[in-house]
Amino acid sequence: MRPAFIQEWGVGELDLETLASALTGLGQVRLRTEKCIRTLSPWATCQRCLEVCPVDGIELQNGRPGLKECRRCGLCAVACPTGALEDPEQTHAFILARGQEIIAATGQVIFSCTRGQEKSLPQGFFMVPCLGAVAPEIMVALAARGKTGFRYRPEDCAACPWGEKGQELFKASFAWAQRTLAALGLPHDRLVQGTTLTPAPAPKHREGQASRAAPAAMGRREFFRSLVRGIKVPGVKAATPAPGPDTKQAVFPGERMSILREALQRVRPETGYPARARLPLASLELAGPCYLCNICSRLCPAGALTLGEGELRFIPARCNHCGLCLAVCPQHSLTWGEDMAIEAVADEANFNLATAGEHLCATCGKTFQASAGATECLRCYLTRNLPGPG
Repeated sequence: MRPAFIQEWGVGELDLETLASALTGLGQVRLRTEKCIRTLSPWATCQRCLEVCPVDGIELQNGRPGLKECRRCGLCAVACPTGALEDPEQTHAFILARGQEIIAATGQVIFSCTRGQEKSLPQGFFMVPCLGAVAPEIMVALAARGKTGFRYRPEDCAACPWGEKGQELFKASFAWAQRTLAALGLPHDRLVQGTTLTPAPAPKHREGQASRAAPAAMGRREFFRSLVRGIKVPGVKAATPAPGPDTKQAVFPGERMSILREALQRVRPETGYPARARLPLASLELAGPCYLCNICSRLCPAGALTLGEGELRFIPARCNHCGLCLAVCPQHSLTWGEDMAIEAVADEANFNLATAGEHLCATCGKTFQASAGATECLRCYLTRNLPGPG
């Protein structure tokens, strides 16, 4: 008889190596290499996780990041644009849901780091390993629901082994979240920081009326379920399509962009956001001819770029700003442009970046398809201009 959790979850054939690998990751962040843009292309140069790790616990191995030491500060999970790194016990979804629970119970949430704090804090506080481990999108999402505070003490950062980098990341995230809230027209006191913040008293409820709190994103059951996700048992077949020549790169919708989009929708005016309302996030623009070669759209880990019917289209609400599309474009025709319109993100709109038209190559004389401004075919262009991986 199979264990109850295997019967319920319907997971596949037992693979002890997979289980051992999952259990090995306990006590540190997890690195999902399939989400890392360095795994997707040798042209990717991202090293944000290396730059933010305060203990130099991440190193490049054959051009790809690998974990050699982890103190679970959570900074790499915020720095990584694709979600390739995360602490399974402190995911972005968990921090958001726990913050929502506290707001529902007390009217506000106050984040405090574990450095130099008393072991037991009153209701309304949320202890995190470092304030820098709270993503800016989560700050915005919580502030959209109620007052969100951060007990920030520079002296604690000065005494912390990862204080300098944690402090720098927190300040950047907090400033971005404040600019976003201002663009949304929300009161500035929805998001505050200070050294002596105290939680508000819990609201009183009528007799027999329970407070309504948001469900937690990950409890013990969900945590252990995440460890065995993908394990297979004899007799249970997993529906996995066989890879073929037309198999597309797996798409991992950005969790943090989804959190931000839901927050924008929550406080959205009935008539929508004005056209001038912008997020402090750069949009993608075309800076040169596009051959609609499908490289950027195939490799985009978030599915923010799509190619079809002779058009390359961009979906701002999906973009995680990893920069992979800029790195892999053979003719470097993509660039960051103006800030994103809030309405476009809230409405999940998509925009045309390039439309194919017929041109005559000035070098070989053959006709080819590309956007406006192209003067030679892609083959001739690459023969002259394409450098090798750096």
